[in-house]
Amino acid sequence: MKKIMFITNRLPFPNTDGRKNMLLQYIRQMKEIYPDSELVNLSFVDDAKYLKDRPDEIDRLVCLELPGLAEKLYNIAVYSLLLRKWPLQVSLYYSRKTHRKVKDIIKAEQPEFILYDMVRVAEYLSDEQGQKVLSYDDLLSLRYRRQLEWFQYIPSIFGGFTGKLPGGMKRLADMKFIQKWLIDFESRLLGKYERRVASLFHHLVFTSPVEAESFQKLTRHESCYGIPMKFDPDQTRGKGPRRYDRNKLVFVGKMDIPHNSSAVAYFCERVWPSIKRQAPETTFYIVGKNPTADVLRLQETYPGVIVTGEVDDVKRVVGDSALMIAPMLFGTGIKTKIVEAMSWGVPVVTNQIGIEGIDANHGEDLFVCDSDEEIVRNVLLLLNNDELNEKVSRNSVRYVVSHFSSSATLKNMELILS
Repeated sequence: MKKIMFITNRLPFPNTDGRKNMLLQYIRQMKEIYPDSELVNLSFVDDAKYLKDRPDEIDRLVCLELPGLAEKLYNIAVYSLLLRKWPLQVSLYYSRKTHRKVKDIIKAEQPEFILYDMVRVAEYLSDEQGQKVLSYDDLLSLRYRRQLEWFQYIPSIFGGFTGKLPGGMKRLADMKFIQKWLIDFESRLLGKYERRVASLFHHLVFTSPVEAESFQKLTRHESCYGIPMKFDPDQTRGKGPRRYDRNKLVFVGKMDIPHNSSAVAYFCERVWPSIKRQAPETTFYIVGKNPTADVLRLQETYPGVIVTGEVDDVKRVVGDSALMIAPMLFGTGIKTKIVEAMSWGVPVVTNQIGIEGIDANHGEDLFVCDSDEEIVRNVLLLLNNDELNEKVSRNSVRYVVSHFSSSATLKNMELILS
């Protein structure tokens, strides 16, 4: 019986956000390739309430402990500030006690494959035998560099990750006048670290094939793959007109992540008033868990904005919308929220950052805008033109079937595990 180990920086379940969806996909694909294998998940626990939701594909779950305050401060002072060896997020996740525990488990279990979830856990590498895979998600260093241009829309530069900081540092990190230095510092450390640890792993995985190809050229790594999120749309979508609320716009995402919170703040300030003036009955729903105080204030400041927080069924809330708006100011990799909405037949209006890694056709499969005025124009077009809305809806489903189906995303995982 093959044994597969998956070390994650948070519980890879339930499917409450894009990253958890991606981790669950990896788990299910590994079990699909090796159905008789034993999959052991070693995970830090982001929220204990999720423990009860462990999927059947995870045969055993081992909970890991983060470092205590003293060790976090030591890691930051020595390895981040003095030696410039670890990014802050590596320092905040690395515990020597936990590393010994991980090593002991790997030595006892002797797994054939060990998958590490993001650079945050790369320091938990073991010298034992077995194929070692590092999933980068996307290039965090690039994402952070892109944030520098949009500080006025970012309540917290590291999003939910800020909660891992010691109290004093968290308050410091929330002060705008030092954020630019801090994010520049972290992006530089991340850039060096991402390249340095690549050689320690047999295989590297990104969510975007475009980023995988770019990183392979940069590092000359022999095994670098893009495994995007898989979506299997209901292909009966094209057999009848879609029923939707002609006055409903949505944005979907975990709302304590900077690229999501900044997108809705920007949209509400720069774009939404113009749409509301021309389509006064329209309502804008911000859907996603952990809305920050700044996000919650948007519904108090701008008429017609509703912040839902976490919902039980995202597809039900989003699926009947006239369209999804995704005006991303920064980010990297494939924006899974966009592909997911397309898989449900919800037309998408986005921009150049949002379309990265998605080679869909503007005006046919979705709308890609280069200015605020274009966003307003195309939103109003989809709100008012039923025929166009239906055409884009059908085309978007067809595009996802062709590019993000199970068969299209499984092949690279098969190559890694072969």
